[in-house]
Amino acid sequence: MNASAFHGRLFGAGIAGAGAGARAWWDGSTLVVQTQNELYRADGASLQIEAAGFNLRQLRLSWNAMDGSYTFFVEVDEDRTRLTSGAPDSLRQAFARATAAQRRMGRRFGAAAFVYGAVVALPLLLLLAFLLNIGRLVDWAAEKVPVRYEERIGDLVLAQTRAQMKLIESGPAHEAVTAIGAALTSDSRYRYRWFVADNKEINAFAAPGGVIVVYSGLIAQTARAEELAGVLAHEVAHVEQRHSLKNLMKTAGFSVLLALAIGDWTGTALGNAAGKLTELKFSRDAETDADREGLRLLVDAGIAPHPMADFFAKLADKENGTLPSMLATHPASAERQQRLRAMIAGLPSRQYTPLRFDWAQVRSSLPVAAAGQ
Repeated sequence: MNASAFHGRLFGAGIAGAGAGARAWWDGSTLVVQTQNELYRADGASLQIEAAGFNLRQLRLSWNAMDGSYTFFVEVDEDRTRLTSGAPDSLRQAFARATAAQRRMGRRFGAAAFVYGAVVALPLLLLLAFLLNIGRLVDWAAEKVPVRYEERIGDLVLAQTRAQMKLIESGPAHEAVTAIGAALTSDSRYRYRWFVADNKEINAFAAPGGVIVVYSGLIAQTARAEELAGVLAHEVAHVEQRHSLKNLMKTAGFSVLLALAIGDWTGTALGNAAGKLTELKFSRDAETDADREGLRLLVDAGIAPHPMADFFAKLADKENGTLPSMLATHPASAERQQRLRAMIAGLPSRQYTPLRFDWAQVRSSLPVAAAGQ
């Protein structure tokens, strides 16, 4: 056995959501990670090194490979020592920065520990206040979460999505989604990332921080680019109004708030909650807000809003038939359709320039399983 080997947990493409225990070692400037069934190699020049986990006690090494992204976490003191002592000279500064971040976290952790102690000392009072004011508390707390934290939650959702399905990141469909999305988000505070999932279900979802995934089955159901634009605008509105983040806080409670406060991105509470994020159903108020904000985004981008109502009406018509997956998280009722059309009718009269995409080519580029449904 390699005496300089160290142990940790590996996450990435083809690995179960909980990750896999692994043994690793340095082979010159190359990081070698071995799980029970596979051997992975990452060139030192491609590694991103950060402090992570509870009180930043872990070291996280991330890299991109041909088959996807990987992240390796090292937590035990002895393993961290072997990791850093055997690292190539070119990575010394990166490890030094991670160590400095751990020291800074020590000061932050003291404040977080005080908050946590207050929660433990006053459980009944806090529980009562939470139950009576959960909506306002969540809204207030969500607005205090930095965008970079939302992006890290989005990274967790994206990693789990990659493990569950193939993501199409090139070709006419992806180019159309990206181009339309860019037009809708030109003034956003978020750095949006757009993906097309090779999945025949009629679905789309938005994760905190600007990760938006559209299923190929949904694109196959659109008759023109403006219908897809309506779906994207609605999903962007959920991101901009932080609906997914608020859902996460409501379902996971104070454990997620504490994880966000101390930067514990690998904790069970946050990981499990992020894994269920795409299945959470939005409230009636959240859907109305997303419709209203989505319409505004379409109009500001010069895209006709009427096809948005047309497409959501298609979904509503399926409520009595085969239920699209999207309706599990985006309920489409007759009342909502009337409200959506009333919003559009109240907009000033305007001529909109059609989106210039060869939509037949976009749809024909989709996987056969989705395009043929």
